[in-house]
Amino acid sequence: MPITIQHIRNATSILTLNGKRILVDPMLSDVGELPPVPFTRSLRRNPITPLPVPLQLFEAMDAVVLTHRHFDHLDKKAISFLSKRVPIFCQPEDRAFLQSAGFLNIHVIHDSFEWFGIQMKRIKGQHAQGIVAKLLGPVSGFLLSTPADGSIYIVGDCIYTPAIGDVFRETKPDIAILNTPRAQMLLGTIITMTAEDIVHIAQLSPTTKIVAVHMDAISHCTFKRQHLRAFLKEHRLEHAAIVPDDGEIISFLPQQV
Repeated sequence: MPITIQHIRNATSILTLNGKRILVDPMLSDVGELPPVPFTRSLRRNPITPLPVPLQLFEAMDAVVLTHRHFDHLDKKAISFLSKRVPIFCQPEDRAFLQSAGFLNIHVIHDSFEWFGIQMKRIKGQHAQGIVAKLLGPVSGFLLSTPADGSIYIVGDCIYTPAIGDVFRETKPDIAILNTPRAQMLLGTIITMTAEDIVHIAQLSPTTKIVAVHMDAISHCTFKRQHLRAFLKEHRLEHAAIVPDDGEIISFLPQQV
C-alpha cells in the first residue's frame, strides 16, 4: 500500500501510513474567520484561501498529530468539529490546552511512542532565534515510521538548526514535510524554514523526498509556491522537492521510499 500525503492547506495534511489516516495540524476555518497574526506587518485576516475539501472529510480521521498549538495549526473550527475521542499525539506542553478543549484521548510524546505498528519519535524544534523563540513557545517535529512503509519526518514550524541537520544526516527520512513559507514577524525575524534550507537538507540527505508546504494561506508567509518552484528550477532541485497545491494528493509507492 503506498504512503499518501494529501496536502490540505497551510500546514494541514492527511497522511495515510500503515492503513491509518493521520491528520496533521488541522486549520479548518473558512476565509477570514481567524484574526491577523500578531506581531507581524500584516493586518489581513486569515486564512486567505478557502478550504479545498469538504469539512466532512475530517470526520473519519484515525488520529491527529499536533506540532504546536498556534491558531494556524489548530483553530477553533478544528476544535469544535473533530471528534473529542480521536487520538491526538502532541508535545508535553500542549496537553493542558487539549484537555481544556475537551479532547479525551491525548497521547503526550516525550521521546517515542508506538501506535498500531507506527513508531512515532518526537524531535524538539525551535520556532525562531533568541527571545522570539520564547515569545512563540515550544514546537516539535515528529518522525513517523514503519518497517514496511518507511519514514516521514513532519518537521513542523521549525527554523533550520544544526540539531535538525543532524536528524537528516543520521536518519535520512524517506519523506520530509517542510514548512517553507519564509514567515516573518516584525523587524524581519524569520520563524519558519526557507527555500535555502531545502538546499541544505537536499545536500545532507539526497534520498529524502521533500514536500514543501505552509504557503499561500496565512498573511505573514512571504514566500509563495510560485517563488519556490522558480527557486527550485533555478537551483536544479526540482527532483528533490514537491510543492503541492491545496487539496493535492501525492502517492509514494514502496519502491519510491
